[in-house]
Amino acid sequence: MKFINSLLISLNFIFSLSVFSQIKPELSNLFRSPVDIPIYLSGNFGELRGNHFHSGLDIKTNQVEGLPIYAAADGYISRIKIGLYGYGKALYVTHPNGYTTVYAHLQKFSPEIEAYTKKAQYNSKAYIVELFPNSDVIPVKKGDVIAVSGNTGGSGGPHLHFEIRETKTEVPLNPLHFGFDVKDNIKPTLKTLSIYPLNDTSLVNGKNEALHLSLRGQYGNYNIPGPLEIKARGVIGFGIEAQDFANGSHNRIGVYSIELFVDGEKHYSHYLDNVPFHLTRYINSHIDFAETSTNKRRIQKSFLDPGNQLNIYKDVKCNGKVFFSNFGHELNYVVKDAYGNESTLKFTVDFDSTSSSSSRIEDGEYCAYQKENLYSAENILVRFPAKTLYGDLYFTHKSVPSGGKFLSEIHHIGKATTPLHDYIFVEIKCELPNNSDPKKLTAVSLDKSNKIIAAEGGEWNNGWIKFKTRSLGPYSVMLDTVPPTIKPKYKLNTDGRLQTINNRITFKVTDNLSDINTFNAYINEQWVLMEYDKKTNEMWIDKDIERFGKENLNVRVVVSDNVGNTATYTNVFQW
Repeated sequence: MKFINSLLISLNFIFSLSVFSQIKPELSNLFRSPVDIPIYLSGNFGELRGNHFHSGLDIKTNQVEGLPIYAAADGYISRIKIGLYGYGKALYVTHPNGYTTVYAHLQKFSPEIEAYTKKAQYNSKAYIVELFPNSDVIPVKKGDVIAVSGNTGGSGGPHLHFEIRETKTEVPLNPLHFGFDVKDNIKPTLKTLSIYPLNDTSLVNGKNEALHLSLRGQYGNYNIPGPLEIKARGVIGFGIEAQDFANGSHNRIGVYSIELFVDGEKHYSHYLDNVPFHLTRYINSHIDFAETSTNKRRIQKSFLDPGNQLNIYKDVKCNGKVFFSNFGHELNYVVKDAYGNESTLKFTVDFDSTSSSSSRIEDGEYCAYQKENLYSAENILVRFPAKTLYGDLYFTHKSVPSGGKFLSEIHHIGKATTPLHDYIFVEIKCELPNNSDPKKLTAVSLDKSNKIIAAEGGEWNNGWIKFKTRSLGPYSVMLDTVPPTIKPKYKLNTDGRLQTINNRITFKVTDNLSDINTFNAYINEQWVLMEYDKKTNEMWIDKDIERFGKENLNVRVVVSDNVGNTATYTNVFQW
């Protein structure tokens, strides 16, 4: 028993050294934890998200809101932002050490910051604000409580999103390099190996199509289930699906680095130390976008599209492409997390010497990614600005008849599995019903079953609607004449008045198509701050007897959607 305990102590010591070795010593004492509970992660830096790399740590808050959030170092509140999407309620603290820390999805701020923010909201008569206080307005000390945790904005559950940015550039850095007490001795999991023929004459196992292979293994050693022989010819690319876990959490997180060795030499590598915001959308080129869209597998490619400008790559030969001509190759993937835990996959791909007529036939019009491309047909015009694509594309379009609620044909603009880096500009010919307001028209994106994904807006001009989008796929046009709905969340009192629950009156607000744009509330015809949580479709007004009194209160709520349809709700209540 003593021997086992001694062995465990030794293993823990070795683990501690391996963890510490990944931390940069000069950074390890700059910041304290932003929470006073153990740090367990539901998300980490560089994790693959929709259209972006995750820019910080998602720290669990025991599945509740209201935990104190602390300033990680001395500094001052340099930015306060309240929005409906993204970070929701967020604070930015600029530090004299050259870094800025970010705290997001907050429920509310400290009393001083809350008062400062509310004053600005009342001055602008707007819930959504972005403020940039001077350095002498709200100074903070390391360990000061600056907020309480919440679930605002695009949060999927209560947690703290925490970032460290370089102040000068605003580039987010990997916080796990700064010595926070995060326990992790779990090796990454390797799930899928993908092999891609990269031109129309390349082959993988006799076919000109991608091959995706599920992997098996444990304790960091993975292999391809056998017996399976892999053969290739021509220009080939590789990719791997990998994920990680940290101690004390069941949430999947991202890996830190991926390296690919070909015949013993490094052929490709990337490291997630920092990702500037203006580059983060290149994630759609970094991953196999089509496989993610179709099968929800996030394959990280080990070869670069010509339009990929990400800064994370190192030691990349031949843009990561591997050439098979007369002989095969030994390949080895090495995948690590931020604490040096490592998993490997070794495999062989032989040269395919058999003759085959299998090749890819591309349909559509050729679009060069580095140039502007214009496509026109009878009822549609599509403009691709230069470098909207990550590589050259054969663009396809077809239109099919529609009816009912749709006012144009349904236009299949390219393939939804093709990513776009920037906006394309589309014009669709449509019919405007008699006596209809053209300002109520909106383009809509559709799924493959013609169900509405989102309203895209647009401008009417002489029989055509113009709009921009960053997604390919089916589109049509609709008329939105239905105003939002506003209903009290709770049953009315017996006398018909609004109920106040927990010193708050709450409304459920929804819109059928174009989504909420503006919302305002008035008590006794004075503008009053009303908050809005888009996830729950709830708007509420908190008790404020100092400003409005306690009794004989008339409330009026006015909500408009993105095409100008407006709804109003009025009632009376008392605190």
